[in-house]
Amino acid sequence: VRLHSHDVRYGSGSGQQSVTGVSAADDGNSYWRVRGRTAAVCERGAPVRCGQAIRLTHVGTGRNLHSHRFSSPLSGNQ
Repeated sequence: VRLHSHDVRYGSGSGQQSVTGVSAADDGNSYWRVRGRTAAVCERGAPVRCGQAIRLTHVGTGRNLHSHRFSSPLSGNQ
């Protein structure tokens, strides 16, 4: 399953865009750029270590993936 997102925002709260899981491998809205923490360098092609802090930026919208302690309004999962 791939993370999928596009510029459709939740209608309430912070207005963050929705992120879902899809099985399609050819969907352009499922491309994410792996980035280091704000001040860290993340070399292209370098493996991501277990426990390493990274950022995922949606290629199509340029917005970062956020996690938080609130349940999803769509699935009820975190």
